Amino acid sequence: MFANRTSGLTLPGKPVTAARGGIDSARVLWQLATILGIAFFVAFALFPLVFMVSGSFKSLGEIYSGAATLVPSSATLDNYRFVLFGNDLVQANYPVNAVNSVVVAAMTIAITMSVSLPASLIVARQRFWLSTFMAGWSRIAQVVGGIVVIIPLYLVLRQLHLTNNLLGVSLAQSIPGTAFSVWVLTSFVRQIPPELDEAASIDGANTWQILWHVILPLARTGIASVVLIVFLISWNDFLNPVILVRDPQLYTAMVAVFSYMGQEGQNDWGKVLCVSCLNSLVPLLVIILAERYIVRGLMAAAFKG
Repeated sequence: MFANRTSGLTLPGKPVTAARGGIDSARVLWQLATILGIAFFVAFALFPLVFMVSGSFKSLGEIYSGAATLVPSSATLDNYRFVLFGNDLVQANYPVNAVNSVVVAAMTIAITMSVSLPASLIVARQRFWLSTFMAGWSRIAQVVGGIVVIIPLYLVLRQLHLTNNLLGVSLAQSIPGTAFSVWVLTSFVRQIPPELDEAASIDGANTWQILWHVILPLARTGIASVVLIVFLISWNDFLNPVILVRDPQLYTAMVAVFSYMGQEGQNDWGKVLCVSCLNSLVPLLVIILAERYIVRGLMAAAFKG
């Protein structure tokens, strides 16, 4: 009797143990597939970067040899030396181009913030046709690509004598930058209690004083996010400077890549990859040092706009 009871109690435990073993195996397989998938996409994303860095240390003869290796057979710094310092016959233009990019980015940030900060306050606090128009414009401008408006924009800037001019490039970059900034900053301003505006107004502050003494200090995080993102947008812009600028001395860092590309078969790929690596350093440093501000701004644009 006791043996039968014992066997009756132990028999149901066997399928339970088998089921748990199956669940653990499936979990291990799922984790392994997840790890392999992540490794594949990481390798897929990093391969162009690794190939670019590797090619920048190769000579032109090795690049055209047909052996696509990730490790240079004889690494050389000639490409970097030529791009940064030139030689006895050719003057290096890349340092000038990098300075031009910084100047354009600074002007773009100044123009963008001077427009988007008051605009975001109006959109967030007021409800009338202008605020509705500005809110709609900030969203539509995100959809319309720069290539759509580049021709009328070029014609307008030519009439204003702002082509072949860094200020004209900054104005062109400020159009999408301002639309994005209004969208992001509006979400941050809406998080500030309107009662603070009313209290400052009761104390005699006008709209500009409210913006300067109330909104700006409380929206520092959003402003920092927008400044960083606008800087990255300006630094990475290729279309506007290549259309609006003709003087090589006014080229930005992104357009400097064009200087080493000629007719088919005459591209100096070593120097092209070298300039590409140098152009990638600034955005990479900005992202590493200020990642949380950039992510916060993008999250605000995605979920609170």
